[in-house]
Amino acid sequence: MLNKKIKQIKWWQLSQRQRMSPFPNYMSMESVTREMRGVIGYAYEQVVMILEEGNFWLFMDKAEHERVGKGVLKKVFKEPAMFVRLAKEQRRFAKSFYTFLKKNNKPSALKKISNKKLSALHEEYEKKYKQVYSHYFPILSVENYFFGYLGDYIKQREPSPAAAAHKIGSLITEPRAMWNRLETADALELSLKISKNKKWLACFKKRALSEAVERVKQDSKLNKLINQHAKKWFWITRDYDDPILEFEDFVERAQNHLKGNPKQKLEKMQKEDKQYKQDISDIIKKLKIDKKHARLFQTMREGIYYKELRKSIVSQTLYYYDPILKEIARRAGLTLRQARHLKTSEVRPLLAKRIDMCHELNGRIKLSVFHAIRGQTIIYIGKQAKEYYDYFVKVDKKVRELYGAGVSAGVARGRAKIVINPDAFHKVKKGDIIITLQATPIFTRVLSISAGLVCDGGPGITSHPATLAREAGIPGIIGARMATKILKDGDMVEVDGNQGVMRRL
Repeated sequence: MLNKKIKQIKWWQLSQRQRMSPFPNYMSMESVTREMRGVIGYAYEQVVMILEEGNFWLFMDKAEHERVGKGVLKKVFKEPAMFVRLAKEQRRFAKSFYTFLKKNNKPSALKKISNKKLSALHEEYEKKYKQVYSHYFPILSVENYFFGYLGDYIKQREPSPAAAAHKIGSLITEPRAMWNRLETADALELSLKISKNKKWLACFKKRALSEAVERVKQDSKLNKLINQHAKKWFWITRDYDDPILEFEDFVERAQNHLKGNPKQKLEKMQKEDKQYKQDISDIIKKLKIDKKHARLFQTMREGIYYKELRKSIVSQTLYYYDPILKEIARRAGLTLRQARHLKTSEVRPLLAKRIDMCHELNGRIKLSVFHAIRGQTIIYIGKQAKEYYDYFVKVDKKVRELYGAGVSAGVARGRAKIVINPDAFHKVKKGDIIITLQATPIFTRVLSISAGLVCDGGPGITSHPATLAREAGIPGIIGARMATKILKDGDMVEVDGNQGVMRRL
């Protein structure tokens, strides 16, 4: 039976995602229940993380989240440039993190080091990762309360709910945080260079991808340009367990850009970037937003950028860490998926004593609970995990309306398409409503043809789906919790991004 204290708490779902594993996410939860206090003066008492075959749910004590969030909001009011300062610190952490990983992630060298040294690398990774995550979480803890405060301020000046939603969306739009858009702009500039060189252009035009790749590699200067672009942007699709973009992917992207008019597309994006700034200026003037609140909207935009900066750091460090984790898995006789279900404290004894943990780790993959309390994690599997799952993950399939947070303004109707993983992207047709657990950057190409987005997860206004929906210019809702469970492909739905409501029609 679940502990009575667990049932006395009013739990709130912060996030729900797919293609996830405990590594490094349980480290994140430990950091917000301990290390975060040293960063911002606040920390959570406990966090519950439930995993089922790669699907992930994260729950917090609602009263505690409010205490921390409102406490951080007071600090934001006192220091509006807080996220600029934290971003500067994160860049410093990232530089040290990248240096450490690149120095120690060569597969040939890893095979020669001792088990003790390999375990120490894993422990150092956790230390550096927690440093990054504990400095990042203040924006996640405060964003809903900050957004609510700013939203109320605008609603006092704009009587139309739809107009207010659009204006709020414009005021918190931060192009610097749109990594996919930034990569596209870079790729268009590269494509423009290619289009002006007949020899280079011939490598792409009317070629099969495999042939285009080979021709690019044969031209040293062109090969260098594509490699430089790949080195800068390989990580944009890496989201915990997701793959990176390879050289061939960037060749294919360039090939697609060259089918159109890269100069025209680039000029259009540059015009849109100027328009973002102009829209903010116009709204501030029209609604007579005072200097204090204009600065606070800027703070929110800085927070959105800061949150995406953390994403870029984590995505890259996970990729650089892969060889080390693979070596741990190899020596322990585990699959990589099993290794991602280990706690750091288990690695050293596992390698030293050759403990057989396969049964335990398979149980964690099937269904597990990682309960972080004051920096320590308790793991449950089997019957105990099922009790947590049944209590926390409740689904009412009869409901016709789901309420979440509207993160991108507008209203749209269309046929629902359940898209959990990229292998279902082919189902999405123009005008469909994408229903998913969590939209990550890899969803960009299908969001461009969809009419709306509904996510069961999505931790706040600065989350991936929020940013991606605004970038795509479609209505978006996060925190719907049950949309993927109660809907099926083809159901007609309405997405109201102004009110944060999804309706089955």
